[in-house]
Amino acid sequence: MATLISWFFKIFNGGYTPKNGDPIYAPVHPESDLIIKQKSSDNVTSRFAKLTKAKRAPHSNKQIDIIKEFDGNYKELPQFVDVCYFDWIAGKSDDNPIRDASFEGKIIEYLSALAESEFAGANLIPRVPSVMVQLLKRMHEENVSGSELSRIITKDVVLVAAILNEVNNSYYNLTDKVTDLSQAILLLGHNRLRMVLAKLSFTPIYHAQLGVYTKLTASKIWDESQKRSLVCYLLAKHQQVDPFMAFLAGLMQDVGLMVALRVFDRSSGNGQLPTSAAFRLSFVQHALILSTRIAQIWSLPEIVIRAMEAQCGDRTALAKFPLAKVLKKADFISKTCVLIDAQQLKIDMERARVVLSDSELDCLFTMLEGQVNVTNVL
Repeated sequence: MATLISWFFKIFNGGYTPKNGDPIYAPVHPESDLIIKQKSSDNVTSRFAKLTKAKRAPHSNKQIDIIKEFDGNYKELPQFVDVCYFDWIAGKSDDNPIRDASFEGKIIEYLSALAESEFAGANLIPRVPSVMVQLLKRMHEENVSGSELSRIITKDVVLVAAILNEVNNSYYNLTDKVTDLSQAILLLGHNRLRMVLAKLSFTPIYHAQLGVYTKLTASKIWDESQKRSLVCYLLAKHQQVDPFMAFLAGLMQDVGLMVALRVFDRSSGNGQLPTSAAFRLSFVQHALILSTRIAQIWSLPEIVIRAMEAQCGDRTALAKFPLAKVLKKADFISKTCVLIDAQQLKIDMERARVVLSDSELDCLFTMLEGQVNVTNVL
């Protein structure tokens, strides 16, 4: 396993050199309507009202709770969002069972021991296909040709379909459908191709449906994880951080959470994930530790590992390390986004300026408006 994902730092080690005035949101095509302009003069309250009104469509087959409106000190909004998000993925309801402190303690104790084990729970989630490892290693070579990449990709029909689907996305406005893999690789370009490959690498972790509880929560967590990675990418440019390293850190952060949920699945049968404050804080903390340990086992770039370590309680590192700050803020923005989308949260956007800069607030709106994805983020 130690060599399984050494591919990431071997091929994605290209540095990002931001230019003066480099915009946070860089469209692929000049004519694209994705060009995001700062709207500091806009009334964010009315903008939010229009946006949420447009999102009133019913959520079939989804749990709908009373929307939680935050009316406290907005400096504490990130902590409130963390609680709301955990309660949401846990499916918390008013008729929660009486707390079983003994059971909670055993789960946390096991997670702690698991983090110290050889594989840190990495063996509880799907592995990256070997063809992906081979492909990413070859991409690192400067003289690799499109035909060579095409030859490797054709070994995995799922990968072929995914890449062709990406290119034939309506965003490209192609007259004829692309069916040739070499042409698809050329159209994607190196940077977008590696982002697509990174996303595809993590997708099986959230779609394996390995347990009852994991099956119920995986889609929610995957949605938030993808949003976090995109927000990381956007904010990284503004903070002069390598955007792809930020994107990778955003994808990696929830891997430990999926491992922790697998442990819960094996321990509880069909029980509900505890939502007591003590359990939530410890469970999330151990999930972050597991993510960091697995990142080390998978030989991810040191900069990604350091950023993740800072999320585990090292506030000094969080304050001093740019990528760690980007990851922390992106986590808050993405959770806020998915909760608002799911009609689980309502906040005063003007008051949110206490914890979000103008560019970060605009990033939140951009995500809520659905204007950003892997296709058009570059």
